[in-house]
Amino acid sequence: MLILNKKSNFILTIAACALFSFSVAWAQQTIPDDQVLAKIGSRTVTEGDLKQMANAVPEKFRYYYQTPEGRKQTLDYIVNIYALAAEAEKQGLDKTPDAEKLLAFTRNDLLARLLLDKMTKDSPAPSEADGKKYFEQNKAEFSTPENIKLHHILVENEKEAKDVLARLKKGEKFAEIATQISICPSKAKGGDLDWMPKGNLVPEIEEVAFKMKKGQVEGPVKSKFGYHILFLEDSKPAEEASFDQVKEYIIEQLKYQKQQEQYENIADSLRKKMNVQILLPIEDAKPAESAPSVGGPKANPKN
Repeated sequence: MLILNKKSNFILTIAACALFSFSVAWAQQTIPDDQVLAKIGSRTVTEGDLKQMANAVPEKFRYYYQTPEGRKQTLDYIVNIYALAAEAEKQGLDKTPDAEKLLAFTRNDLLARLLLDKMTKDSPAPSEADGKKYFEQNKAEFSTPENIKLHHILVENEKEAKDVLARLKKGEKFAEIATQISICPSKAKGGDLDWMPKGNLVPEIEEVAFKMKKGQVEGPVKSKFGYHILFLEDSKPAEEASFDQVKEYIIEQLKYQKQQEQYENIADSLRKKMNVQILLPIEDAKPAESAPSVGGPKANPKN
């Protein structure tokens, strides 16, 4: 795993919340690094501290630090951390064995990240050509499969399923019947299974549901869960993303992969140099079985 930067996580969260416009006059202001922006007891927060925060996040998010709101939120974050840390020291929490171990590990974590930054800072970033090549070789990864908006009523036997069909023919509403008699948790939503991508339903339902037309009712369909009456509310065809739509995402992923490879290579080299020995016995662990689901396995989102 690449060593994580908690400050980066915080700032990325802030940047995702909103986009702020700022005036040219503000952007052109020059504030010296030693300018004190806040005091917390004997501690101070300077302009340089804010700039250090900005340098810890991807360049495309750094504009946020030039906005009044962005600077204010970042300063508030630093001040809160300092205030909490000061109170923790006052209570002697930094002297406990657990805290000392954690502080020692945090120091090592920081030194490791600084070393990695130093050893990889001159590495060339992935190019657009690299991204295009990856896209062409992995187009399926960026396609959106066919989706259906499916509802169902699940009952225990075929007779109950046929009774449901009879009630529907008489004009009763699908959602009302589902709420009354379905044995699936989706009864709470009137049998609504929401949008389901192709490949995520149990095979028996998938085979029928993706052949149905909008507004059609079909059943009974037997599965290991019981008997289903299906109603197709809507459908969306499969779509394939263009390179321009996913270019930024791909470049970021390639950059991350390269960082991972560099990290592994550097760490492996140092481990050999230092004759590292792993003494922890490795035991084969049997993975826990997942509970059965009408929806089948979850698909990874393609964003």
